Amino acid sequence: MALTLDDARGRARIVRDVSYDLFLDLREEDTFLARSTVRFAAEPGSGTFLDLQHASEVRVELNGRQLPEEVHAGDRVALPGLEADNLAVVEARLPYVTDGDGMNRFVDPADGAVYLGCYGGMDVARRVFACFDQPDLKAPFTLTVAAPEGAVVISNGRCDEPDAEGTWSFPATPPVATYLVAVCVGPFASRTWESGGQRFGWHCRASLAADLDRDLPQLRLVTEAAFAYYAERFTEPYAFSDYDQVFVPGHNWGAMETPGVVTFRDELLPPGVTDPALARRRAMTIAHEMAHMWFGDLVTFRWWEDTWLNESFADYMGFLVGGVALPGENALAEFDISRKAGGYAADARPTSHPVAPLPEDVPDVDAAFKNFDPISYAKGNSCLRQLAFWLGEETFFRGVDRHLSRHRFGTATLEDLVGALQEETDRDVTGWAEAWLRTTGHDTLRVVRCEGPDGGTVLRREGSRPHRVRVTGYDRSGSDGLDRAWEEVVDLADADVPLPDAELVVPNSTGDTFARVDLDERSRTAVADLLRAVPDEHPRILLWATLLDEAARALLPADELVALVEQHLPGERATVVLEHVLTRSAGLVRGRALPAEVPVLLERLSQVALHLLHRADTPDPVVQTAVSVVVSSTTDPGLLRAWLREGGPRGALTPTQRWDALVRLSTLGEDTAPLVETELAADSSSSARLAALSAAAAVPDVAAKADALDRLVAEGTSNREIVALARGLWSAEQRDLVDPLVPTFLEQAPAVARRGQALGLVVGRATPGFRWRAEHLAALEAVLDAGDLPPVLARTWADVLHDQRQADGTAG
Repeated sequence: MALTLDDARGRARIVRDVSYDLFLDLREEDTFLARSTVRFAAEPGSGTFLDLQHASEVRVELNGRQLPEEVHAGDRVALPGLEADNLAVVEARLPYVTDGDGMNRFVDPADGAVYLGCYGGMDVARRVFACFDQPDLKAPFTLTVAAPEGAVVISNGRCDEPDAEGTWSFPATPPVATYLVAVCVGPFASRTWESGGQRFGWHCRASLAADLDRDLPQLRLVTEAAFAYYAERFTEPYAFSDYDQVFVPGHNWGAMETPGVVTFRDELLPPGVTDPALARRRAMTIAHEMAHMWFGDLVTFRWWEDTWLNESFADYMGFLVGGVALPGENALAEFDISRKAGGYAADARPTSHPVAPLPEDVPDVDAAFKNFDPISYAKGNSCLRQLAFWLGEETFFRGVDRHLSRHRFGTATLEDLVGALQEETDRDVTGWAEAWLRTTGHDTLRVVRCEGPDGGTVLRREGSRPHRVRVTGYDRSGSDGLDRAWEEVVDLADADVPLPDAELVVPNSTGDTFARVDLDERSRTAVADLLRAVPDEHPRILLWATLLDEAARALLPADELVALVEQHLPGERATVVLEHVLTRSAGLVRGRALPAEVPVLLERLSQVALHLLHRADTPDPVVQTAVSVVVSSTTDPGLLRAWLREGGPRGALTPTQRWDALVRLSTLGEDTAPLVETELAADSSSSARLAALSAAAAVPDVAAKADALDRLVAEGTSNREIVALARGLWSAEQRDLVDPLVPTFLEQAPAVARRGQALGLVVGRATPGFRWRAEHLAALEAVLDAGDLPPVLARTWADVLHDQRQADGTAG
C-alpha cells in the first residue's frame, strides 16, 4: 500500500520532534531482526501509524504498554491513544532481498564473501525498520548493528570499529529524512584519508580491491576538487561527519546520496581498465551525489512533487562541477549530446509531467516514483541551466545560497526557492517558474529566411517560454570549409529576433536552453555537406545532437543517419562527438531500423569504428569506444575470435570487452560454450557470471531463448540477472526466435514488477527495444488498457508503446 499525500499531511499535523534509535541484528542468513525505538511528540489522545512492510513476528510497545498483534496490519503499525511525549518500540523480523529494494544480500562469487546493504531510497526504509516514512518528518538517527563476524559496517555516521561483542554503534545524525538512512555491511576494502580537516573514504568489495587501488588517485582527485568547489560556492558548510563513498552490489540506481555514506553501483568500478568515457560519467555522478548533501540532505523537499529540487539541481551541478573536477572534455556539451536527448523524448510523450508538479498531482508514493525520470533529471537540469543563463550565474547562485541557509536541516518547496531567487533580481522569476516548471512540453527554435524585398533572417520560437540563447552563424570557406561569421546572445519570446545572414545558422549553439532546434533548408544543406568542418566544438556537438534526435523520432531514417556517420565521423577529432555518435547511432539502429536493415547498418557502423582504430591520431579514449562498438556490432566472427586470441587492436581488450565479444559471437551463432568456460575459469567475478548469462541467452536457439525468458521472470532472479538475461535474449537480429516470446513476456513480467518499485523499473527496461510487430503492439496496448499493471511498469510500457508508434509513424 503506497503512502498517500493525504495520509502524510495528516500524520505531519499530529507528529513532531521525532528521533530514532535503531538496532539491526544482521547475523542470520535468511532474515534479520530490526528494532526501532521512536520518540516523538503528538497531540494527546490522537492516533497515528508507523510504516513497516514485509515484516513478521512484529512486537509493539507504546509508552510502556504492549499493544495487541492487530495493530500491525498490512504495511502499517497503528499507534492509538498518543500522549504529549511518546516512546514507541517496534521489533520485527524482515527478509533480505536480492533486488535492491530493502536489505540487499549478495554473495560474491569471487570469494564467497557476503555483503548486506540498505542503500536508501523511496519506500526502502519501511522494508528495513519501522518509521514515519515520509520526507518532511526529518529526525536524527542513532544506529547499532550486530554484524556477521569479520564484517565492516559503514553508515551515515562514524564508527571505526566494533565493541568487544562485535557490535557497531553510530552516533546520532543531524535531522535527515528516512529515505536517506544507509547501512553497508561486509568485508570491505577501505581507503581513507584526510584533506582540509575532512575525513574521506572510498570502499568496495574485497574482491575489487585492486580495481579500487588502480582508480584511487582519480577518485581522490574528483572527490577533493568537487568538495572544494561546493565549500567555496555555498555559505552552508558540509553538514555531516565523514564523507565515505562505497561501491556496492545490487544497487538499483547509479548512486544514492545518503549523507556521509554515498553508495554507488559497483559497475562504476569495472574490472581491469576504466575507460575514459566511464571515468567522466563517474565524475559527474560523484559531483551529482555530493551536490545532494545540500540539495536534498541539508534542505529536503516537503513532499515528492518537489523531487526536482533534489534531482534537477544535482544533475545540473553534476555536469557543471564534474567537468571542473575531472577536466579534459566539455561536460555540458557532453550532456547536450547524451542525457539531454532523454529529456526531450520524455517531454514529448503522453506520460510527460511538469518538472515541478503541484502536490495534488502526486497523490501517493507510487505516483511520485514515476517522476524519477528524464523530466526531473535531464529537463530539470536544462531548465536550471537556462535560469542561470537568463539571470546570470552569480545572481542565480546568490539566490540558491540564500535558499540553503534559510532552510538548513528543514524542508522547502518551489515557492521557497523562487522567493529566494526573486530577492536577488528584478527579473520576474515567479513568472519564469510558472512558464518553465509548471508546464509540460518544450519549445522549438527555428531560423526563418524571409522572402520578399525586405528579406532578412530571423529566429522564431514555437512555444510559450522565454529564452536567452546563443546563436552562431557560419559561412563557407572555400569548397569544403566553414568559418564562424558571427555569434550573438539574444532574448527570445513572442516576437521574432532579427539575425545576420549566414550559410549555416545554429540556434542554441552552446546548449543553454531546453528547446529542440529545427534547421532551415539552407542550414540543413550545409550540415549535410560540411558538418565535419564546423570549427567550433560545442555548436558541432549540438548539430550532431539534433540529427540523432531526429533519428530517434523517425524523422531521419536510420540508413541516412548511418550515411552521415560514414561521411563525417572519420574526420572528426572531438572525443565527445566520436564516442557518443558511434554508440548512440548503434543504439538507434537496433531500436529504430527495420529488422532486415539491422545487421547491414550495424556492420557499416562497425566499419567506421574500425577506420577510427586504424587512424593513428584517434584519441585514446575513442579507441575504447570504437573497440566496444566493433565487438557489439560486427558481423565478422573471425575478427572477434582473432581479437580474443591476440588481445585486440592497440592493446589488450578489457575484461568487459572480452565478454562483449563472447556475447556477440553467441548472437552470431558461434559455439561459445568452450570459450565461456575458459573465461569463467580465469575470471570468477560477479560481472563475469552475469556476462555468461547474457552469452547463454544470446544463443540463437529456441530452447536457449525459452530458458532465458523463464529465468528472467522467475521468483528468485535478482535485478542484475534480469538485466543480463534481457541483454542476450532480445536481439534485434534474431527476430524469428524472439518475436514468439514477446506475448509471454507481457503476460509474466508484471508479477516480477510487483516485487518493488525499483524492480518494476528494471523489468520495464528489460522490455525488447527493437521495432515491434503490429500484433505485439496491439497486445501491449490491451495490457495497458486492462489497467492492473504496477504503476512504474505501466508508465514504462506506455512510453514503449508511444515510441514504437512514433517509429512507425502512427503516434498521436
